Amino acid sequence: MASVVACSDDDLPNGPNLQPSDQFIVGFPAAGASYSYFADEGQVERTFPIDLIGGNSGSPSDEPIVINYEVVPFDPATGEGSTAVEGTEYNFANATGQITIPAGQDFVQFPILVNTGNLDESAATRLVLNLTQVSGEDNIISQNHRTFTISFVGCQADLAGTYTVSVVRESTGATTTLQNEVVSEISTNYFKTTNTGTFNPGQGADQGFFFNVLCDAITIPSQGLFADSLPNEVVGVPFDSGEFAGMEGVILDENSFRVRYKANAGGATGFIFWTSTYVRN
Repeated sequence: MASVVACSDDDLPNGPNLQPSDQFIVGFPAAGASYSYFADEGQVERTFPIDLIGGNSGSPSDEPIVINYEVVPFDPATGEGSTAVEGTEYNFANATGQITIPAGQDFVQFPILVNTGNLDESAATRLVLNLTQVSGEDNIISQNHRTFTISFVGCQADLAGTYTVSVVRESTGATTTLQNEVVSEISTNYFKTTNTGTFNPGQGADQGFFFNVLCDAITIPSQGLFADSLPNEVVGVPFDSGEFAGMEGVILDENSFRVRYKANAGGATGFIFWTSTYVRN
């Protein structure tokens, strides 16, 4: 095995486009994946790739490339690292600490066995993997593609219903109360509201916005205004301070939730920031 690697494709002295022809760069093509199961389906195998993401003019290696990996432990000081437990949420299909890209291939699938009956019903957990070494004298691990996070989700949100909504326009502090606002379930843990902010009803055929729920955390992905029918952006904004700092939304209890987001009203007005609290009728 090669010695510990500390450089990436961007660290090469001649830049990433002037690499030695016999050098290979390996890494995860994506930063992470989320596996959601809400019933006990037994042990399910899921895979994700480790790729040759650079080097040797795009040609695969004539020799197998052996990659070492490790589980990043949880650090209580930073809140980072793995919270999922091997043998509970997951098992390794091959717990050797190594995986090999075969000769002549440009990727290998890394298998994880998800124990669907053991996923936490109240909080998402995660497995964080880190590539540590790669075989071959010149081969390296991309610093920007070295870590992969797998989230295990066993909690299913039940937010569909009719709500009274208290909407605060942050620029003025004005509060508007909206009655009988319907939240619809589009798919598992994916919902849509009736209205956006305090836009007047009737300005669009559907004036809601979409949001995702990951256990108690809510995110509002970037989308067009009025259920994605207009190009004006609507997107979640993390709370600046307080108990929910860093979150775009949170489930407060079984009958209420709170979100913070902005919507582009266009023209001189631009983005309007709102904080909305939904209480089930």
